[in-house]
Amino acid sequence: MHIDGHIDGVVETDYDVSIGDEGIVTGLIKAKTIVVSGTLEGKVACESIDILATGKLLGEVVCGEMMIESGGKFIGESRELTEGGLIVSFPENEKQKLENQARSVVEMIKNQASIMDDLQSSEAEAVKSK
Repeated sequence: MHIDGHIDGVVETDYDVSIGDEGIVTGLIKAKTIVVSGTLEGKVACESIDILATGKLLGEVVCGEMMIESGGKFIGESRELTEGGLIVSFPENEKQKLENQARSVVEMIKNQASIMDDLQSSEAEAVKSK
């Protein structure tokens, strides 16, 4: 998965995740490998993570390997992955909280879209009546 936009929530996959130069991820990420060129803020669990020269990671990391290129920034705490695999599962209350926030944002966007549709219909009716 490659992210060039903004994600606020939970990203959980068995595959790789890359965050592009303009990408911003805030929340929890669990993936095989993560490459950060943009901004990642939150909790991370992965086998390996690469923070490239333009990348910035703020948060907690549990990983097997970490590479930070010259210019890349890491502000936070890191712990090593255990031999048995990922030691992290996201706490349900934290995961639930982020999912609820994401649902609230989606509902707000749907409500705004509905209001815009109503306004456009009202404007169309007003134009027809003239």
